[in-house]
Amino acid sequence: MLRTLYRFSRRNLFHRLIPLSRAPIFADGKTGIEVVGFFRSATGIGESARLCARQLQNCGYRVRCRSVENVFRKPPEMEWTFLDTARENEIGCRIYHLNPPMMPPAVMAVGMGEFTKTYNIGYWAWELERIPAEWRLATRYMNAVFTPSTFTSRAIALETDKPVVTVPHPVSAQPFSVGMRERLGLPTDAFMASCIFSFGSAIERKNPWAVVAAFVKAFGDDPGARLVLKGGHGGNSREKAQLLETIRPHANILLVDELWEPGDVAGLIKESDVYVSLHRSEGFGLTIAEAMLLGTPTMVSDWSGSTDFCSDENSFPVRVKPIAVRSTNPEFASLGDLHWADADVDHAAQLLATLRTDRSLTKRKAEVCLSRTNAYFAKPYYDVALKQLQAAKELACA
Repeated sequence: MLRTLYRFSRRNLFHRLIPLSRAPIFADGKTGIEVVGFFRSATGIGESARLCARQLQNCGYRVRCRSVENVFRKPPEMEWTFLDTARENEIGCRIYHLNPPMMPPAVMAVGMGEFTKTYNIGYWAWELERIPAEWRLATRYMNAVFTPSTFTSRAIALETDKPVVTVPHPVSAQPFSVGMRERLGLPTDAFMASCIFSFGSAIERKNPWAVVAAFVKAFGDDPGARLVLKGGHGGNSREKAQLLETIRPHANILLVDELWEPGDVAGLIKESDVYVSLHRSEGFGLTIAEAMLLGTPTMVSDWSGSTDFCSDENSFPVRVKPIAVRSTNPEFASLGDLHWADADVDHAAQLLATLRTDRSLTKRKAEVCLSRTNAYFAKPYYDVALKQLQAAKELACA
């Protein structure tokens, strides 16, 4: 009841109380940047903030980080070490790695006075072709919006005249733990597929059931083929119970619902013969990008944000068909008749079988993948986007 009341108030009142800052970007020589986000959370939105802060600092910007776990009463899940190089009185721009429903508490934590003194950018990821009304309200008080994909940019740009700039996550290959198969009790010579997701991130959208269906269709109960589903934040959820019931008859499928260190997650991907994401929609696809940069062949739904960097040249796209969105996620429920994409399980199963037997094909694809994706993600997208906003400001003042 209280949560429903808060959501109603947030959507209909709190967003309307936040004023638009009139400060130009880096006004009065204040060239420091504050990145606001969940720096100590083992989530995709937390990783997006960490990646942003690192790239900005590597590009020569003075940066400070504001972690907001305490604002949302969220316990820290990981350590985060970062040397702030900007003082609070030097901040001329803030980048909020928080989607609109999280913005009002974060703005209150920063302070309305401080918010109106800086140029404010929302870094938002969305997975459907239209954004909810609450997101449209939030565009009113943002000076600009960055997104990780052209798919998300198109959806947001339809609803605002503010600058909307595609800034892909600056992903890089991460250090990885070794011996993850042994840790999980899996044979070293088995063909292993993996899939990583969070139960708290609209599980219908991540769609691990399609991965299970494709794997079973390709390999049945063959002990020489293994599938590892790495979940997170499942707890005692109904969705976790359903997934456990689905895989119960198959001894060659393992569900792990634990919080791992980033190196352990990377180690699982690195030791996989293929990483599989049969998502119905993605704003970007962080784990897909991480797998590609680790040299692991990737098999992905040919739809939405991941198509910016996944193609037939560097990955194994799976055919999709549009289906109506059916989700318990309250944000999706408010959008009416929308569609996302359902992966062709038969096509996915065929690809899995081919990947197991034709190792030369996977090796060739992985080599192309490493060269192409390293070049794609190495670009200083944040620096380019910020310079684009500065140039627009200077043109307006000319």
